[in-house]
Amino acid sequence: MYNDASVRYNKYEVNARYNLTPALAFGAAYTYTQALQHTPGTSNGSSHWNQFGLQADYALSKRTDLYAEGVADIGADGNTVGAQVFGTDAPSSSKNQVVVTTGIRHRF
Repeated sequence: MYNDASVRYNKYEVNARYNLTPALAFGAAYTYTQALQHTPGTSNGSSHWNQFGLQADYALSKRTDLYAEGVADIGADGNTVGAQVFGTDAPSSSKNQVVVTTGIRHRF
């Protein structure tokens, strides 16, 4: 048996995309993350987060589109680790984090 502390993460995701018109699409995603902590000689614990995301994409042409996306990562009561939306540089200082992104994309 190992005497090292460890954390195991389990992630479950469901997402969908709907094309309202050939140029306009909407998307939604939900991710559940569970962290199971194991430290020998102490009580073990767990934390979990719920992440929700919405996206809209409008094609200006075959290669250029506008997009807007919002993601909220909400931690459970009692979480000791800050929430972190995937792709951000650092976790939040609280159990929740919200990220909003807009942009124009051109594919070469």
